[in-house]
Amino acid sequence: MLTLPLTLLAQPPMHAKQEKMNPEQLAILQAKKMRLQLDLTDAQEEKVKASLEGQMEAIKAHREKAKSEKLSEYDRKLHFLEMQAAMQEQLKSILDTDQYEKWQKSRGKNRRMAFEQSRNRMGKNGAMKKERPPRRRE
Repeated sequence: MLTLPLTLLAQPPMHAKQEKMNPEQLAILQAKKMRLQLDLTDAQEEKVKASLEGQMEAIKAHREKAKSEKLSEYDRKLHFLEMQAAMQEQLKSILDTDQYEKWQKSRGKNRRMAFEQSRNRMGKNGAMKKERPPRRRE
């Protein structure tokens, strides 16, 4: 009976297995995903990838600056929103009208899903997950 908790503690955390990707790798994956979702051309994909790389590098630099200078939460959030607006303008110039509208819709859907998932998690690794009431079948 005592061996079960000890063996569980001996397991490495699940997130330890994941390798960290650099901004270039993340930008490539995101650009490929957008290519499939929005049917981008090769030229559009390259422009999106370059834009994403620039944004990710800027975010990384700002995070380091925020830590070293101990920026306020307001300043960090303001910078993040400015970065989002800049990215939106860049994508508006790269994508055609239909692609841009489709991107906006999918972005809203992804945000809602992320919000719902975060709302359902209370602790790390889902340890203190909310219990949902059982569904009623009619």
